[in-house]
Amino acid sequence: MMRMQSSHRDGFFRPRGKGLWVSLISSFLCLAVAGCGPSGGVDGPVDASRQNLQKIGVAYAQATTRLKRPPKNLSDLLPSLKEQGEPAEILRSPDDGEEYVILWGVDFRWPPPGQRDPSVVLAYEKRGKAGKRHVLRLPTRVVLMTDDELKKTEFPPGHQPAL
Repeated sequence: MMRMQSSHRDGFFRPRGKGLWVSLISSFLCLAVAGCGPSGGVDGPVDASRQNLQKIGVAYAQATTRLKRPPKNLSDLLPSLKEQGEPAEILRSPDDGEEYVILWGVDFRWPPPGQRDPSVVLAYEKRGKAGKRHVLRLPTRVVLMTDDELKKTEFPPGHQPAL
């Protein structure tokens, strides 16, 4: 049974523990991919590459919840990714035929101190097409970016775009 903490000052109850917050974030990510969020987590028309990246984002969040840490490699991600569909299809961009670049060890639950943008890059297409590539920004927002835009966007500490 979850213990509740009463706050007389603000007059409401708050659940204790970070597990509930992680569950709420994971639920939000699932709803966003299902199209139940405010914008479905997508800027522009939905296509296969956008859907793949959103599924990767949801699986990443589920793996983080399951492991109680972010996935460190594909083996950590696969059980959650299989719930989203066929991993071999999800992990390969239909736009450029390459596997997506996934940044491992990114903990979306607690952004590092000094990180300006909470919606950092989590995964992206290696080459894309027509001078643009799909980029997954936390939590499940997929945008099209040029190489210059990708170079200027914020990445998690220790990660640089492989262009």
